[in-house]
Amino acid sequence: MKNFSTLAFALVFSPIVLFSQYLELGSLNSFEAYTGIGAVTNGGTFTGDVGTNDGVLSGFVPPSFIGETHNSDGVTFNARLDLLRVYIQLQKVFVTHPGTHAPAFGSGETITPGVYSIGGAGSVGGTLTLDGLGDPDAYFIMKFEGAITVAANSTIVLSNGTRACNVFWIAEGVISVGGNSVVKGTLLSRPGAITLGVNSSIEGRMLATEGAITTSNTSVAIAPVGPITVPVICEGFCAPSVDVLGTLKDFTLFTSDGNVSNTASSGIIGHVGTDNGIISGFSTSVHAGIKYNSDAVTAQAKIDLNSAYAQLMLIPNTVTTHTPTFGSGETLNAGVYSIAAAGSLAGTITLDGQNNPDPVFIFKFDGAFSVGAQSKVVFINGARLCNVFWISEGATDLGTFTFMKGTVIAHGGACSMAANGNLEGRMFSTLGAIGFSTGVGTNDNLCDATIPIILPIELIDFSAESKGSYVELNWITASEINNDYFNVERSIDGVNYRSISTVSSYGNSTQTSNYSIIDDSPLLGLSYYRLKQTDYDGETSYSDIEAVSFNRTKSLSLKIYPNPASSQITIDSESAIESIDIFNIYGSLVQTETASTFSVESLANGTYIVNIKTKNEIVRSHFIKE
Repeated sequence: MKNFSTLAFALVFSPIVLFSQYLELGSLNSFEAYTGIGAVTNGGTFTGDVGTNDGVLSGFVPPSFIGETHNSDGVTFNARLDLLRVYIQLQKVFVTHPGTHAPAFGSGETITPGVYSIGGAGSVGGTLTLDGLGDPDAYFIMKFEGAITVAANSTIVLSNGTRACNVFWIAEGVISVGGNSVVKGTLLSRPGAITLGVNSSIEGRMLATEGAITTSNTSVAIAPVGPITVPVICEGFCAPSVDVLGTLKDFTLFTSDGNVSNTASSGIIGHVGTDNGIISGFSTSVHAGIKYNSDAVTAQAKIDLNSAYAQLMLIPNTVTTHTPTFGSGETLNAGVYSIAAAGSLAGTITLDGQNNPDPVFIFKFDGAFSVGAQSKVVFINGARLCNVFWISEGATDLGTFTFMKGTVIAHGGACSMAANGNLEGRMFSTLGAIGFSTGVGTNDNLCDATIPIILPIELIDFSAESKGSYVELNWITASEINNDYFNVERSIDGVNYRSISTVSSYGNSTQTSNYSIIDDSPLLGLSYYRLKQTDYDGETSYSDIEAVSFNRTKSLSLKIYPNPASSQITIDSESAIESIDIFNIYGSLVQTETASTFSVESLANGTYIVNIKTKNEIVRSHFIKE
């Protein structure tokens, strides 16, 4: 183990890996309209795929619709993750016009390429020209910390090389386009509804993390042409100079003792956990990670958090003269800043790495730490996420629309972020609640075009097969984490599903687990089956869809006696029996037999389902053990 008194400045002298890549939409690339939660309704002409992960699709019928529909399937699940990634990466693009433009755009004006940030709701009215200055890679990103309203009869014009695929309108709320308007660029709402007015058109996509999407009568929606060339910055792998987190590296939100709660719809990349408390409010949020609650993982995380705090506090202070107030446009160089009181951050603070290989920034407050609304932490010249720490002796409160970077540790107090915050890093507490609200948090640099998907289960196989008078469904999991139960769902059209069976799961398991049920009343003709998995806090995921063609055959005649039974049962069948499977009322296999007479003494009293398999079919019946 390293001597930590020297670890503070024993930097790893490796090149700073900062590179640009272009924004990639991933599974969203084929979508013209997508929402994570909400209905999508079409009243006009619509070209491109459409989907919702939880809602109803209506009006998508040829010839006015050209594309594919996706509803609550694997594609829409992945699209939720990709939309979160796209939103985060767009928010990380450097703002060239920070609050310098009025909330209202248009009225005949022309703007040049860049990223425009508006600290509230905004609008477009009349004519707005986006002048690319002759650059085909020019991009325009307009960020509003509120809703966007496009007035009726408005027109967005692209000139001098500007392409619609490089134009993004981002709202923290609803986006409403008035009638007879022409819109260019992708509309992205987080969260909120999107409405395209009567006789309006859009060359671009409509994407909502949560909210209905509506294209009105005689409207036209088409996808933009050409590749996106909006650059996104990637740090690459960050090997920390101050490597103290241990297992906490994989967490975004964690407390050793307290509840972890979320309000409304958020997006979290990384694990969430508490060693003594309740995790709540994440059921409608997008979460790429695992929730851990009072188990071996959180026990180790608690140890690692105490160790990380102790080691960080041992690092020698290098700056002791700074005032308790940080921000207001200041720029700081690397160092260990010690404040012998409570502290605060307001406005913008820039952390300048001065092109050092691994600059370290540690802020220690001998009291609470508060961050004002709309404050922002900016990295330049090699400052990196893994080497920035904010430590308070008490509660830490991050205000609304805060852009926070680094690992935040509240020692002995709660740690919370108000609505619409953006966290690149982690929020930890050694003793206190963690609060989050309609925000996004990630501990990943998102260098790849996809988010690593960590689901409560690892599903190896799911199959559905017609067996004469029934359909047999089998699935296998390689592992399960916080898995509550499965619903087997059936559909006649591949779009609208209903549950036909609920099966309890093993909850937490690292072993291969086998599940099997019988649909003894299948639909004639072609049907579709899928698994819906639900974890302990209500989050769900879906398997791939299996199609089965079913034609009913004559049912096997049999008799089970005695029934009820106390010691043994006999099954008389007109066909030779190959096997007999006995299931409890929860769908779990409890006993298998091959002889027609067998003992049931080992079974607990209650009702059991019995599947009798012959060469040609399986017949389901039941008996009572008393």
